[in-house]
Amino acid sequence: MDRGEIERAIPHRDPFLWIDRVEMLEPGVRCVAWKFVGLQHPAFAGHFPSKPILPGVFLIEAMAQTAGVMLGSAGQRGVPLLAAVNRFKFLKPVTPGQELRIETKKLTDAGAMAYIEGTVTVDGEIVARGELVVSA
Repeated sequence: MDRGEIERAIPHRDPFLWIDRVEMLEPGVRCVAWKFVGLQHPAFAGHFPSKPILPGVFLIEAMAQTAGVMLGSAGQRGVPLLAAVNRFKFLKPVTPGQELRIETKKLTDAGAMAYIEGTVTVDGEIVARGELVVSA
C-alpha cells in the first residue's frame, strides 16, 4: 500500500500519520508497515534539542495505526480505537534518519476487542515491543 491507500484505510493525516507504506498485509491477521523518521519532525525540536530522541508514544501510535490498517482491511466496521497498551517495552532509542519497521499480528478477539502483538525494529534490531488492545 502506498500513502494514498493508507489514507483511505485509516483517518490519520499529517502531522500524525505514522505509516509511510505497507509492505505486507494479511487482512485481519498480520501487517508490516514502514515509517522514515526525519530530523524535520517537530517532536525533535523539544525532545531533546541537543540529543534528539523520538518519544516512545510515537512508536505506540505507529503500531496502533498499523493495527488499524490490518483490522480495517478485514472489513472491521468503524474506526479502530486504541483501548489499552499492555507490557510495552522500549529497548533502544530511535533517532533522526532511522526507518521503522512496524509489525502487528492479531492474537485473539474478545467481543469487540482485538488483542494485537507488535514489534518495532530498526535495521533488524527490536527497539520496542508490546501488546495493544483495539476496539471498533
